[in-house]
Amino acid sequence: MPAEIRFTLTEQTIDVAALLAELHDPSAGAEVTFDGRVRNHNDGQAVNMLEYQAYPALAKATGIRILEEESARHGIQRAIAVHRTGHLAIGESAVWVGVASAHRAAAFAATQAIMERLKYELPVWKKETYADSRTEWVGPDNKSAITGRPKDITPEWDACLLEIWISPGNDFRGHHGMERGTHGIESLKQVECVAGMGLKGDRYFGYKPDFKGQVTFFAAEAVDAVRKHFKCPDLSSSEFRRNLIVRGVDLSDWIGKRFRFQGVEFEGSEECKPCYWMDEAVAPGVEEFLKSHFRGGLRARILSDGILRIS
Repeated sequence: MPAEIRFTLTEQTIDVAALLAELHDPSAGAEVTFDGRVRNHNDGQAVNMLEYQAYPALAKATGIRILEEESARHGIQRAIAVHRTGHLAIGESAVWVGVASAHRAAAFAATQAIMERLKYELPVWKKETYADSRTEWVGPDNKSAITGRPKDITPEWDACLLEIWISPGNDFRGHHGMERGTHGIESLKQVECVAGMGLKGDRYFGYKPDFKGQVTFFAAEAVDAVRKHFKCPDLSSSEFRRNLIVRGVDLSDWIGKRFRFQGVEFEGSEECKPCYWMDEAVAPGVEEFLKSHFRGGLRARILSDGILRIS
């Protein structure tokens, strides 16, 4: 059975007693909790107060994903995490994690793993106000939860963005057994990327939390290969209904990896598998042709806001 999980952001004081009651499970032999509180110092400096700011949509999606992954990894029955936002006084709870499991070892391990990943992966920023009235923004912590490698060395793509395509609706998805949709597709010179949401104006903008295909990259080399193989030199890349046509990067290298492109940070999620509609939209046999050599493209999540422009 999948674990029962809940992740929330709140501007209110964390109600630890209510969370403990929610965590209780009669089948669990172990409950482990962590209560992270605002301390009065940091790196030798006296701290008077903290303020937390979050990107809500991305933070919630990230928190849910962390709880799901760690619960599955450790065989947890129930996991709850709450993170504060807004102004906090010294001594207040900033983050609370609770885990219920059949056995203590799994509960301890899962609680620690969840807390470490929330610290390093959750898009929450902390503003510290010191005793001398100075302020400083801290975090999210610039280290990977797994390797400790600084995230600020996330590689930047040395690639060209040749075309940008967005559509207000789906022509293929949801049309099985029916006619292709007629939403059309629009060519842009630039497009706004919104972290955790997608491309402004596109059909997948805000589609669902942590959606793997917030944006799709498609190699210009794949377009060239289809044009040549199927003898259609005038074929528009819009027919593939991918968002960003790029040249000069091997998309297959970036599944599960973070990268920056024109200053916007992404995380490759999976290959964009071609469907049978390709045979109708382009030419018979294109679906099978795109299945090889990672020609279907790369689906990715958007991790930071920014503007992409045609090179």
